[in-house]
Amino acid sequence: MALSKLLVPLDGSSLAEKALPAAAALAQRSDATICLATIIGLTDADRRRAKSEKYLATAAQSLQRPDGKTCFHIGSGPVAQGIAEIARGEGVDLIVMTTRGRSGIVRGILGSITDALIFEAPAPVYVVRADTAPQTAQDARLPSGVIVSLDGSELAETALDDAIQLARSYQSPICLLRVIDEHAEQIEAERARQYLERIALRLAERDIHAVPEIAIGIPGEAIIKAMEQRPDCLVVLTTRGAGGLSRWVRGNVADWLIRRAPGPVVVVSPKEQALLGPAIH
Repeated sequence: MALSKLLVPLDGSSLAEKALPAAAALAQRSDATICLATIIGLTDADRRRAKSEKYLATAAQSLQRPDGKTCFHIGSGPVAQGIAEIARGEGVDLIVMTTRGRSGIVRGILGSITDALIFEAPAPVYVVRADTAPQTAQDARLPSGVIVSLDGSELAETALDDAIQLARSYQSPICLLRVIDEHAEQIEAERARQYLERIALRLAERDIHAVPEIAIGIPGEAIIKAMEQRPDCLVVLTTRGAGGLSRWVRGNVADWLIRRAPGPVVVVSPKEQALLGPAIH
């Protein structure tokens, strides 16, 4: 299944706009529509709306997409909920955003609400570091592969459907990655291997080529090493659900990963998981 519509949240900052070339490159392969969105406050709403319309129209024009392949929307109220509502109404397949990188999350629309948007989003959130984001769509490289980090739980497996969609869109292979502790016993490593092989076989039944891989060490570092061994790969992660974001996204490991990954990280939201159910069953 090809991606048909992407959403880029903007707040008027140059950092947020660094997501535009990446979105344009992603959309070009699938001939997808790019939707731009911003959220305004209720105070002086008419003036803010007019200013935002001009800003988004200029940003849309800069993408140089074919007629009918760009649109923009202006919402109001809480930012995360507003962006999620626009994404839901437009039926987008992917939300594309940037982070500041090692120095932290981009402020403004991409600041303290980032976690909330990930939680609320009805579609996966594609996060790329601003310091590694392409300057133009021509500079962007399409994903050469998709890495799915699995921990043995059905929750983690809910990221598989989105990983499959991305892999099919860009005709790239899937790596099923399981990270185990360096002090793990041999039987645990064997169980991890068998677990990944079972998933690979299930995906093969859907004509999807997936390669199992066991990594030993600290999860975040092991994932980055896997990305470095596969240039231009992206990683797909999941979140814990109603109980909050899991350690992969909110804890030290995931926060460290999102800010340091050499390539894009795609986060699957809890609300999307509730709609999907277990991906491979």
